[in-house]
Amino acid sequence: MFDVLDVVDSGLDYCRKGWFVLPIKNQSKEPITSLVCNGHLSATDSGDFVASWWNKFPDMNIGIACEKSNLIVLDIDYRNMNHDSWEFGKELSCIETMQVETGDGLHLYFTTDALSGVRGKLDVGIDIKYKGYVVAAPSVHPNGKRYEANGLEPVALPNWLKERVCK
Repeated sequence: MFDVLDVVDSGLDYCRKGWFVLPIKNQSKEPITSLVCNGHLSATDSGDFVASWWNKFPDMNIGIACEKSNLIVLDIDYRNMNHDSWEFGKELSCIETMQVETGDGLHLYFTTDALSGVRGKLDVGIDIKYKGYVVAAPSVHPNGKRYEANGLEPVALPNWLKERVCK
């Protein structure tokens, strides 16, 4: 059974990594704007804030602000893919990096220095999350499925992939 402390511990762990987190409504992808009035722009790496959020909303989800955390995340959405993007998605999923199974797809996390000209989509059904945020493990997807991480740390965005991510 899931323990609410898993969310708190994960949020604090993300902060220790220097990542900026934000509170997300339970079983949702929407920020709790009463706590972060500017959404992902108000994300913090302060463990004290994170702990106080969970005291107020113990069943909340957690999000990670990508650019502020020096992360770029490829969001593979199975239901929106075609045959070609499915094959490319399978190739991407072989990269040994932090991967999170979502409610209906997969997030691939990479570290990166500041980037400019980042595209919004890599392929059909494969979005690029950089300027915004992602819902992170162990949050609960709107469909009820828990986000599950593979236990690896993000690796640097490979150069061949950086060329495809930037315009």
